[in-house]
Amino acid sequence: MKCPKCKTPDLQKNDFNSPFTCPDCKGIWISDKDAAAIPESVLVESSSPLPDSASMDDKTGVCPAGHGIMLRAKVDTDNPFYLERCSKCGGIWFDAGEWQRLAQSHLKENLLDFWTQSWQHKQQKEQERQHFLDLNKRLLGESMFNAIMDLADRLKNHPEKTHALALLRQEITGS
Repeated sequence: MKCPKCKTPDLQKNDFNSPFTCPDCKGIWISDKDAAAIPESVLVESSSPLPDSASMDDKTGVCPAGHGIMLRAKVDTDNPFYLERCSKCGGIWFDAGEWQRLAQSHLKENLLDFWTQSWQHKQQKEQERQHFLDLNKRLLGESMFNAIMDLADRLKNHPEKTHALALLRQEITGS
């Protein structure tokens, strides 16, 4: 099996309980059936990041098992990255450091969800909300933003929240 990113080196497997790794880019290939059998400690040891590992993430690759181009899924963390998966055999390619980033973000339990439309939609909505909040915090200043967020939190479940919003609007606009 060839590395889907480097193209030329053969993937290597140290022993039965280790994933296939690329000797050059240090990426990891985990077949669908082997994922549960590989000990967590081996995956963390095998996924140390390389200084230029981000450059490997700009493109997908071909399934090492020969099934064609893999599907990409964006993993939205503080520093987003892409994982690749074969739609036929279910194998997943991790560029150097990506498994460790999933583990640190507590996302490895959702591994197969990354390729679903609902997961991608949820991630996009969360990212849009965070951008909206960041923009308003920058425009209003931290003190005003925190006061508004506190008021919103207090009113969220209040039975008369519509009256509170009307009062707030009247007091702001003076009409």
